[in-house]
Amino acid sequence: MSLFNNELEITNNQPSAILSGVYSNTGFDMVVVYCSPGFEKLTGYCQDEIVGRNCRFLQSPDGQVTGGSRRQHTDNQAVYYLKSQLNQAKEHQASIINYKKGGQPFVNLITVIPLFSSSDGQVEYFVGLQVDLVEQPNSILEKMKNGTYLVNYSQPSYATIPSIKENGENVVDDSVSLLDEYFRELPPAIDFNADILSLLDHSASEISSESQIRKEWNQLVLNQTNDFIHVLSLKGTFLYVSDSSLSILEYQPHELVGKSLNSICHPSDIIPVMREIKEKTTNNNMDNVVSVIFRIRRKHSGYIWIDCRGKLHMDQNKSRKCLILCGREYPTYNLSYSQADIYKEAYWAKLSLSGLYLHVTEVCKEIVGFTADTLLNESIYQYLGNEAITEISSALQYVKETRNSMSVRHSLLNSKGDYVPVLSTFYPGNRDRCIPLFILLQVKPVKDDNNTICCDSHTDSVNIFSELDVTRSTNWQYELHQLQQSNKKLREEIKEYMNTNKRSRKKTKEEGVKICANCQTKDSPEWRKGPSGPKELCNACGLRFAKLEKKNKK
Repeated sequence: MSLFNNELEITNNQPSAILSGVYSNTGFDMVVVYCSPGFEKLTGYCQDEIVGRNCRFLQSPDGQVTGGSRRQHTDNQAVYYLKSQLNQAKEHQASIINYKKGGQPFVNLITVIPLFSSSDGQVEYFVGLQVDLVEQPNSILEKMKNGTYLVNYSQPSYATIPSIKENGENVVDDSVSLLDEYFRELPPAIDFNADILSLLDHSASEISSESQIRKEWNQLVLNQTNDFIHVLSLKGTFLYVSDSSLSILEYQPHELVGKSLNSICHPSDIIPVMREIKEKTTNNNMDNVVSVIFRIRRKHSGYIWIDCRGKLHMDQNKSRKCLILCGREYPTYNLSYSQADIYKEAYWAKLSLSGLYLHVTEVCKEIVGFTADTLLNESIYQYLGNEAITEISSALQYVKETRNSMSVRHSLLNSKGDYVPVLSTFYPGNRDRCIPLFILLQVKPVKDDNNTICCDSHTDSVNIFSELDVTRSTNWQYELHQLQQSNKKLREEIKEYMNTNKRSRKKTKEEGVKICANCQTKDSPEWRKGPSGPKELCNACGLRFAKLEKKNKK
């Protein structure tokens, strides 16, 4: 906490040296939970626009930045440094180009200090201190003897909170208005203002009660969602279907309501789906999450994979139970043997179109030293050398637009901090759409002799992931079970083969035990030539035989 103490000492010694503070929690996405008025003045954003968002929105002129994506308007190395130090809960400081509201750039000196909980010792909050180096360069860059910066960042003066009066009366009530300037309450979660009412089908005079407004608003959100929202009875009958069924399944909602799920579900999948529904709803636990992946038949375009998730709902008035589910099309891998070269020394990854790791195989640890969990949800750009960023960006864009594969030879950062040469090949993940929803990546090391060992070579166009074909007659649970059994059998065969080799080597060793042809001894420091050939006599017998043979020659 030395850096934090130094900053506090500067601020305390010089009242004019006020740093804009931003307090972020360690929850999902590390959103801002408090910002000071100085931070609002520094960035141009008001509190309502800051609280609840990750500070990455300052890294773009328009304030639109996706987590894990490559930054277009600021230094990616600085972003990676800040993110890595946050993940390690370390105190750190860095300068980075940020953008005020309206797009004006400024150089931001960021100091981040973790605050630990007194109960479990875990990081509970991060405190961020920001200084505009463009506005105050001279005072910031004046070094102090202890190595920290002497900050003279001027802020408008605020009234101090009054202390207790001399007669002992508490004046806390009189200072509430002053405290509100520093700690303002968050706005209510839902405020049914005129803008919201204008989106509803009815006028404000027709829907006066809040419950009716909420109902109309929920219906509007339900109709506008892109997901397939539906309600199923426990026997699999559609009780409700959202309007998105037309875009996803090509059915109008009224064409599905009242029909059974087995009328559009793949015949091989209906039994596992109904079994999963029955198991999750037997004990009436409302917290159980129902998650099923199956093939569903569209009205005109054949089968697609769909991922449905939801929970059990019970109508208290009618004591009727049903399932409320949200369904999304589930894109599957499609890669033929003729497109891909399968290498022993290579790892595979599933990437988003912007280069975010969605899945990584365990072989990555042998190549770059990072585990699969470390790379998961990280951007590939964080592990690239500066010279490879443009090439990888072009490769991702090429695969996205042309749906063809592309290989790039570049360097990749490993766990030791060194860059190792690799060959990355990008493939379109799914080919059932004009634009792939994800990208497959194969990374193999490039050795000095530029040779890599290939396991198999195929010239056919058979899909490597043929088990996921929508026209396959078996369900994916059966295919998964068959793969598990096949892998188990292969492991047993490999184990038996290795044990056989061990027994064979042991047997050869036992059969090769030397015995002296004269005295039958098995222990000798050296074996010598005998009447029948070399190394058939022990050392003593061999010396005697050599003397005798020499004497006979004379």
